[in-house]
Amino acid sequence: MITKVIIIKITILSFSLFLLAGCDSDRFSQVVEVEIPEHESRLVLNARFSSLDTGVTALVANSLGILDTSAYDIPEDAAVRLFRDGEWVGGDFFFLPDKLKYFLSLDEPLGTAPRLYRMEVSAPGYEPISAEQVMPVPASIQSLRVERDGAIDGEGRRADGIEVQLNDPADEENYYALAFFYEISEGQPGGDTITYSNPVYASTLDQVVQYGYHYEQVFTDKSFNGSSYTVSLYTYQGALPEGQGNARLVARLYTLSRDAFLYDLSLRQYYDALDNPFAEPVTVHSNIEGGYGIFALSSVAEESVVLD
Repeated sequence: MITKVIIIKITILSFSLFLLAGCDSDRFSQVVEVEIPEHESRLVLNARFSSLDTGVTALVANSLGILDTSAYDIPEDAAVRLFRDGEWVGGDFFFLPDKLKYFLSLDEPLGTAPRLYRMEVSAPGYEPISAEQVMPVPASIQSLRVERDGAIDGEGRRADGIEVQLNDPADEENYYALAFFYEISEGQPGGDTITYSNPVYASTLDQVVQYGYHYEQVFTDKSFNGSSYTVSLYTYQGALPEGQGNARLVARLYTLSRDAFLYDLSLRQYYDALDNPFAEPVTVHSNIEGGYGIFALSSVAEESVVLD
């Protein structure tokens, strides 16, 4: 019996050594050479404007190859121009060294009229780039409602509820984003009034809504085209001021251009996948002719309600 046990132990030990020898890391490794195409550096533009803007900014830089570790070139002598229905708006953008961006001051807000806007950028050493966008017609907010402890969050806890009902135009695909902030107005000696505003971060369990990058909530009208739709959200207790009759919650409904929506959604997905070794690569949406980046427009509708 003892002899059999010793033989069995020796057999198991020999088999284990065989497995370890067979599991040499070199047997499971494989070197794949990937040929990376040569990269031609082009201009990159990032310009996102809304109908409320009385001053617009644009970031101009250059593109780099996937393995290029050099610093981005931000030209200070680029010609950056905005056109509306073919007419030059406001002159050339001027460079802000402290912000590394280009800026243009406008005499009045861009407005919500569905006009054609065009950006053109040129800089020494690069091919010129351009992009066009039509200002989307804003959808309207039919109602805004706040209910204290009127919602349940994703973990089943009580939260303050926010409901936004919007009217969606029919026979066209529309893209939306939501943002919230509260305002508190305080009277000052001499009759002046100072208004403070703070962002309100809201979440939702609505499956129609997705998370964007610059906007917390983005969605399309595919499931409610041409009808009204109510987005139900929640925010945690303490996020909204209480007991101040001079406090209001403001909801902004952004009607996005298609490019604005795709850029914001893909940028969020890109950063979500950045450190995930199992995620598929994400290409950030671009609409720049001759280069890379985004020129995007959004029109804004607002509604407010007193916070009790």
